[in-house]
Amino acid sequence: MKMSRRVRRMQREHKFGARTVRLNIVPLIDVFAVLVFFLLASASLAAARLNVINLNLPEPDRTASQDSEQLRLTVVVRQGVIEVSDSRGAVRNIVSTPAGYNLAALSDLLVEVKKAAPTEQAIVLMMEPEVLYDDVVKIMDTIRLAPAEARAAGMPAELFPQVSIGEVSKLDAQGAGAP
Repeated sequence: MKMSRRVRRMQREHKFGARTVRLNIVPLIDVFAVLVFFLLASASLAAARLNVINLNLPEPDRTASQDSEQLRLTVVVRQGVIEVSDSRGAVRNIVSTPAGYNLAALSDLLVEVKKAAPTEQAIVLMMEPEVLYDDVVKIMDTIRLAPAEARAAGMPAELFPQVSIGEVSKLDAQGAGAP
């Protein structure tokens, strides 16, 4: 069987094209390297946004009279005792039980404070470095959420939803023991 000119030409072009075509993957590798860099950079920025702690800092144009209206509650957690204080100087110590911190007494005290100042939303939680993480979580839950009895009596579900966290410095810990 005789081949036509067209078939011979196609075979010749196919052989010629097969010898000269080479796959160059260097530009492809360059594109992937740049793509990986941008993906890592954007992932780190997204992760940084997840770890942001919202702080309620005072505004520079606020006057002292506005600050005096606020109760500024502070809960200081030390080994064996929880101290609750406010801006008026009232301090109440809640001694721990053998089972751990007395969260029921803390909850009752905070419900009383919420009844006296129903518009108050913010509270500061200060801890010694030795306080266990599980205890911190339990205390934060106690500060934020009202007990079932208080909710049944008409209290809001959240006592103090704006919790600021800090660490008690060594100087504060030493000063607390002195009269």
